[in-house]
Amino acid sequence: MTPENFATMTLQELRKYLLGHRTDAAAVSAYISRISGESGWVTCAALSTPDDLDNYPEFLNKVRRHSV
Repeated sequence: MTPENFATMTLQELRKYLLGHRTDAAAVSAYISRISGESGWVTCAALSTPDDLDNYPEFLNKVRRHSV
């Protein structure tokens, strides 16, 4: 599959493809590019320990809202 095909996929289709092709770097890149453009995207620095998540309450709240 080529990157051009990823551009024509819906986000749901791309996610489904990615779940079946987890080592496809082009698909991972396309997915990250697409979701980072979505509203509500939260960016945080790399974490050293799981406790570092406490420094990003906005991220934790988003994860909690979408994990139900």
